[in-house]
Amino acid sequence: MKSSDDRSENDPGSAPSDPAAALLTRPPRPTEATRESINIPERRSYLIRQDDYPHPLCTWNYHPEWEIHFIPHARGYTYVGDHIGSFEPGHIALCGSNLPHNWVSPGLVQPGRDYVLQFDAPNLMQNGHGVAELRCLAKLAPLAERGIALTGQAEARAGALMIQLLTSPPAIGLGLFAEILDIFAQTDERRLLASPGFASGYAHLARGRHAKIDRAIQHIQANPSVSMQEAADLAGANPSTFSRSFKALTGTTFSSYQRAIRISRACTMLAETRDAVTDICFESGYTNLSNFNRAFLQETGMTPREYRKVSNIRTTSQLRTD
Repeated sequence: MKSSDDRSENDPGSAPSDPAAALLTRPPRPTEATRESINIPERRSYLIRQDDYPHPLCTWNYHPEWEIHFIPHARGYTYVGDHIGSFEPGHIALCGSNLPHNWVSPGLVQPGRDYVLQFDAPNLMQNGHGVAELRCLAKLAPLAERGIALTGQAEARAGALMIQLLTSPPAIGLGLFAEILDIFAQTDERRLLASPGFASGYAHLARGRHAKIDRAIQHIQANPSVSMQEAADLAGANPSTFSRSFKALTGTTFSSYQRAIRISRACTMLAETRDAVTDICFESGYTNLSNFNRAFLQETGMTPREYRKVSNIRTTSQLRTD
């Protein structure tokens, strides 16, 4: 148990013990992200570029186009939707339409840190449906809404292809582009980033027989401590039927979804308030601080205190020095 330490460190009236914490700025809400304007070259189906770091475009941003971001030789922090995590050299991730994102390496100055691949996936799905190599986009669409990070061999293969793609002529580049997309679509070596509640990937399915399940999901988001029995009662179904329908609609189990919603709420409160960690634990639906700390670490890879500190540099490339 770290309740006394957590309460002291996160009490609004107490000063931060880490001097660097005083330099951090409050993070914005996702809606405060900057919209990036992207122009795909006429002779290509995609835009590929290499950016230095820091860079004017390396900010908390979103755009309708999908983006694949590859960082071969740097470490830092990943921000995708409500996900905050760390990245290591070789990191590669895909973000779908209008999913805010940023990759921050505090204090780093590095030419060519980022390989950025951007493309109009909705247009390619509509006009390129006859191109077999691009049909994987439809499979990727519901996953891209949350952001996808590759791991293991898939990460290494896709990263190597990104390097090749940067200097490839259009004819060869199209094949490499399709191969990168196929890796994201086919591999099991991947993980989703933003929470289901943030992405609202279920919204387009919330019609007809799913309407009551959707109402139950909204209730879960507002009340993360609700039990499955209570959610099933709200949907007018028995727990077994509710469980099957819930997984069909969200792609995950009730318990996994509930945990993601609870941690998502905790992340928001940690980033946007100075409430004590103990209070955030209870507000996000947990009744035991040890269980909360364990679940938070498992879900985010950080302790609540570490997350709060890191969340404050989401919108900047470096710590403030003024």
